[in-house]
Amino acid sequence: MTSLSLAEELVLLSYDDSGTALIASPDLDYAFAGAVLCDLALAGAVDLDSDGRVVVTGNPTYAGRADRQKTVSGTGSRLLDDALAVIGAGPDRPPEHWVAELSHAIVGRVLDGLADAGLLHREHDRILWIIDRTRYLAPGGVEPTAETDARARLAAARRGGNPVDPRTAALAFLLHALAADHLVMPQLPDPPAAESASDTASESAGPAAAWALAATARTVNDHRAAVANGVFIATNVAAGGS
Repeated sequence: MTSLSLAEELVLLSYDDSGTALIASPDLDYAFAGAVLCDLALAGAVDLDSDGRVVVTGNPTYAGRADRQKTVSGTGSRLLDDALAVIGAGPDRPPEHWVAELSHAIVGRVLDGLADAGLLHREHDRILWIIDRTRYLAPGGVEPTAETDARARLAAARRGGNPVDPRTAALAFLLHALAADHLVMPQLPDPPAAESASDTASESAGPAAAWALAATARTVNDHRAAVANGVFIATNVAAGGS
């Protein structure tokens, strides 16, 4: 089992070996933020209160205590600890708020972290000799072992027959929420006809993370609906409609 965070695994899967994102932002940014929130939930560092707001439990090994305290404890991951500190410093908000809030600049942070760890190669160049660009490539053009492991776990989960661990289920859900299952993994087997890949993954992730995954899916869907509505209005106006 990989020691990477869900956001880090999602980055490896959603960028090709040339450093090109396969999924457009901000949907991808929201998914990364949702992955961070999900990891915090699985660690027991955050939970929902009775009003549906995210609260810091004060203990990453939290298992449902009633005496929640807004005290930030470390998770062992700088990415997660920084997010936990942001949540702990602010007022209690619904999970959708934190998906949007944590999405700012998260892509660069995760990519830089993977490059610092040697899992990706950071390369600077220019487009048309003018625009500076930083790409994050697979070292030597070879897929990182952690990415290969994630792909194998996702494929095994889709094939079924064995219990799926919560983190792999959460990763599968996030890819499905982005409609990126086969974009990221063209060879991924189709789910049984009677099952929804999204519902199955959410159930396997367990109640600890279900609310974080649902909030991420809602945020992505709301953004897509807003974009679609804007396109419709612009097209209607251009066509002379009212």
